[in-house]
Amino acid sequence: MIPTTINNFIIYSVLIWGTNMLLNVLGTIKLHFPSTKKYDKPIDARIEYKGDRLIGESTTIVGLIVCIMISIILYFVGFDFKWVIIPFLVYTGHTLGSIIKRRMHKKGGEFVPFIDHGDYTITTGIIFIALGYITPIFAILSISLTYIFHPIMCYLAYKIKLRERPY
Repeated sequence: MIPTTINNFIIYSVLIWGTNMLLNVLGTIKLHFPSTKKYDKPIDARIEYKGDRLIGESTTIVGLIVCIMISIILYFVGFDFKWVIIPFLVYTGHTLGSIIKRRMHKKGGEFVPFIDHGDYTITTGIIFIALGYITPIFAILSISLTYIFHPIMCYLAYKIKLRERPY
């Protein structure tokens, strides 16, 4: 178990939030440089399931590669395996959130509370609790802070034209 310390909480949260921010940077790049879209293909290859996309446009191969690269860098810098898997779990959480949205018949860009601002933090927390790496309080605190600060950051990014939508 990762000791419940402020230092470990900061590492845990910064890895989760930092990975999510890097993935959002990919979206910003595609927004401001549309020609880059041709290099960033959706991971579901646009496959449909019961009339809706399986996952959607925002979960991409480049995003997966970025998460793998972050994990490799963390490994070579000397982080423990527990920390190294966080970028992959963030990507997995985003993917699960996208799948849930598609099953709810939500299209890309439609806001869904709890999924759009926290799918990545919830998934990482659940898996880290299940593996015995953190306590539920550790995860709940991270999720709570995510639901406070993620919407604020999205709105600010929207105001300075780094996002298409304020959520």
